[in-house]
Amino acid sequence: MRAEDITRIDSEAGVIASLVYHPEFSFYSENLLPNHFFNKENRYIYAAICNLAQRGVQHIDPYSILQSLQSQEATAKYADEITVAQLNDFFDTSDSLARHTVEDYKLCVDNVIDAAFRRDALQSLKKCEAMCFNESIKDIEQQIYRSLDDVMMEFSATTEVPAYKDVIDECWAEIEGRQGSGYAGIPFKFPALNDYATIERGELFIFGAEQKQGKSMMLLNCAVDLLQHDYAVLYLDSELNTRLFTARILAHLTGIEYKRLTSGNYSEEEERRIMEAKEWLKTRKFTHLYIPTFDQHSIYTAVKKVNHTQGLDVLIVDYFKGKGEGDAFDSYQELGRFVDMVKNQICGEMNIAGIGAAQATVTGKLADSAKIARNASTIAMISDKTPEEIEADGAECGNKKLRVTVNRNGMQMAQGEYIDLLFDGNHILYQQAKQHIPQTPF
Repeated sequence: MRAEDITRIDSEAGVIASLVYHPEFSFYSENLLPNHFFNKENRYIYAAICNLAQRGVQHIDPYSILQSLQSQEATAKYADEITVAQLNDFFDTSDSLARHTVEDYKLCVDNVIDAAFRRDALQSLKKCEAMCFNESIKDIEQQIYRSLDDVMMEFSATTEVPAYKDVIDECWAEIEGRQGSGYAGIPFKFPALNDYATIERGELFIFGAEQKQGKSMMLLNCAVDLLQHDYAVLYLDSELNTRLFTARILAHLTGIEYKRLTSGNYSEEEERRIMEAKEWLKTRKFTHLYIPTFDQHSIYTAVKKVNHTQGLDVLIVDYFKGKGEGDAFDSYQELGRFVDMVKNQICGEMNIAGIGAAQATVTGKLADSAKIARNASTIAMISDKTPEEIEADGAECGNKKLRVTVNRNGMQMAQGEYIDLLFDGNHILYQQAKQHIPQTPF
């Protein structure tokens, strides 16, 4: 049997046809390389569509594929080996071949990789067979091992596990790289909070609050502060469409009350401030996406696209919630898997910092707190101060309190301890207030 007899052309066609309709599926097959395809034309088309997907292109046609190949020196020669007529013929049949779920697409990918491994392994084994019959070859054990090892390493599902001595210098360099202004990571706009936790790559910080207690406004304040420090931010919003979000962020930036800004009841000088804020936002590396119903596929794809096209430092999720209350998820089990995916597959594997929010119950705990707390790096709860607390602390100490209740990266607060915040809903504004002096018993 020849290596050329080991093919899965049907699966190769399924991969390519699926990407014609869903180019974002390529983000789920990053281990599949063009050379894994047996058919040469499939190699070229796959390389082109992956390139288009990374550039954020959503509509795939024969001309975009050829232009993608021609645009890169490494693939320009491929454009001469495939014609528009060939592509048109394939597009005509792609509807019947395409898979429309990630799971079905991955099955095709696995088949293509499996066939490629079998071909390469057989070719390597034939070389080993020839070496075995060649008595002039010295150190045959090493040569056979090297031949087989090259194949195994290319197709291995796991990465090499380095000795600790080989990674400690890199780890220390990363620790040093996170240092700044006395903190690790990116500081929040609230200095008192940074003593407990910061915004760190690979970590997920969650603000919790009861319904209509300012979760979204807190996330917006964090987003603006990050933009002011030139970080690239993706804001995934299940609450507000981009028009309403724009009204909020402009009110925050200009200091004009939200109702006056949205009704047009502002002065010429205030209009100038709005225009300046709008132009400033155009200079930022910022994306706001309104996705009323979150699902793992749409979130993962959105993050991948933005990361490829503009780079990404921080992902903000507004907000984590369960469909059991009429919200975005079918069950709290699905919510737990979603939080896990954001923390590990996005923040961890992509080296992105994550900030989110989750709704608290009237008892002050996060809804489905066990599943969220299991994956979050830090949880901080926002709540109104009681009239008695405002009187005891002083009006200058603000009207909100922030408590760090779960923290894997630093200290947790003692019972009754909190950070003082001032919240101004009319201006979509959170500020750190004067910090109260805790009452101590005699």
